[in-house]
Amino acid sequence: MYQKTVLDNGIRIVTEQMPGVRSISIGLVLEVGSRDEAAEVSGVAHCIEHMLFKGTSSRDAASLARMMDTAGGQMGAFTARDYTCLYAAVLDDYRTFALDIFGDILLHSLFEAESLRREQAVIFQELESGEEQPGKLVQELLKQQAWRGYSLGQNIYGNRDSVAALTTMKVVDFFKDHYGADRLIISAAGNLDHDDFVSQVNDVFWSLPKARLKATASVEPEFQGRITLRQRDSAHVYFALGAPAPAYTAEERYATFVLNTILGASISSRLFRRMRDEQGWVYEIGSNYHPYRDAGMFIVEGFTTPQNLLPVMESVLSELIGLIAEPVDQEELWRAKEYMRGEILISAEASNTRMSQLATQELYFGRFLSLDELVEGIRSVDAAQVQALASSLFQPGGLALAAVGAFQDSSLLEKQLADLIGL
Repeated sequence: MYQKTVLDNGIRIVTEQMPGVRSISIGLVLEVGSRDEAAEVSGVAHCIEHMLFKGTSSRDAASLARMMDTAGGQMGAFTARDYTCLYAAVLDDYRTFALDIFGDILLHSLFEAESLRREQAVIFQELESGEEQPGKLVQELLKQQAWRGYSLGQNIYGNRDSVAALTTMKVVDFFKDHYGADRLIISAAGNLDHDDFVSQVNDVFWSLPKARLKATASVEPEFQGRITLRQRDSAHVYFALGAPAPAYTAEERYATFVLNTILGASISSRLFRRMRDEQGWVYEIGSNYHPYRDAGMFIVEGFTTPQNLLPVMESVLSELIGLIAEPVDQEELWRAKEYMRGEILISAEASNTRMSQLATQELYFGRFLSLDELVEGIRSVDAAQVQALASSLFQPGGLALAAVGAFQDSSLLEKQLADLIGL
């Protein structure tokens, strides 16, 4: 059963009791992410995520680590473009323990200069690691180039110069400006009683102040068609083709998810079946829909051999054109919807998934979307909607492409790819 309470200081608490489980998943979602950063402090939100676990006024980093290990399960954090999340999955009798840790790090973190220097060194390694993973790098390059000049296109980790320039004062100021009770959602799913959980949260977080800055309206980024090639000594070429897509709460979101499923979300999808099974051009290919507060991106990604990159991209575009030219037949549409229905219902049996859904629904919609509503939204999509959506997303000149690999003649390849996607 879903329930919601708002504390006096503005913290929103959303829970769902799940009978028959002994665990509880807790998430603290703060409405601040990399897109809230000015370019000169790019990466500061991710740095703060690290610093939160590096010592408070009563516990050092080692003590916090031992406490998290004692709780068992999982405790951690991550930074996204729209938000920052702290999470825990623990046995129900460690609920108070987990909340105490979260309260301590949000209320009493020290952000010491020496700890900052150590975490900057760790983040430099993360940046280098990202450069060494072409599958991740190509997607990052795509977003940086397609949304160039907009905060949504900034690397979540920042860059070496912006991270090196962070000082304790800059970190603390950003924290006080954005990490407040009025920007905090606490979600929980599992073996819990709502009123009891609310009481415990209030005991821990009642003194958390509001953020110094009010959340501002997002600036919708302009999607820019570009070709970006990055040379790497690799036997494969990793590629990511992007198209502008609806924002998280857009009415077209259900049709976008269905379109994604048909095109490349499973091993029976068009891309995988035709390019892996029939043509043997790729080992891995698929598509994903990445929605954010005010924009989204539809991405086709995978890897192939250098000599097959052009044929693969031609085949991908042929599939996109096919979705525009002809409506999806009813059997394929039904299979896609059933696949999604199964994903929604099966994943909802895990408390961490339900916790995550509760938090993101509150963040983006400000309300609860039941499983029945989600399934009905998927089932309501028809072939005409999918075709109309494909026509609006996959426009010549409106696509962006990034590729990472060993290119013999990158200038010629860039021209060939630009001609292919109409740039």
